[in-house]
Amino acid sequence: MVIMTMMEVFLIMALGYMIYDIKVRLTKGNPNTSNEAIEAGVHDNRVRLNTDEVRVLRYLLSRSNKPVVQSMIGRDLNIPKSTLFRIVRRLSELGLINVEKRGKYKYIYIQRVQDVVNILKAIDNELTSKDSSP
Repeated sequence: MVIMTMMEVFLIMALGYMIYDIKVRLTKGNPNTSNEAIEAGVHDNRVRLNTDEVRVLRYLLSRSNKPVVQSMIGRDLNIPKSTLFRIVRRLSELGLINVEKRGKYKYIYIQRVQDVVNILKAIDNELTSKDSSP
């Protein structure tokens, strides 16, 4: 009887994880969809970036695009490790940043600087147009 109960608990936990995994995949790696999403164009494709992703890109640009240790980004921007991991993975998949593992550290830098600059300019223009509209 106890074995059956433990098996039921395991099955419920596995089902819960599968539901969570599906939600993460549907939201493209961002389970926290309440974060404001911002659209910007990259070579005629529309990319939706949340505010933390934009903060990371701005941070990397402010460092003169020198490689920055991933944990330092999280500390300076006050972003949890798990959230930063998802952000870095997504920006890397979009081809905007590069991740180099050197020893036990991951170094992050912008791969396509001009594209990132254009994205951030488009975001600034979009935000100023929203602020000026009645």
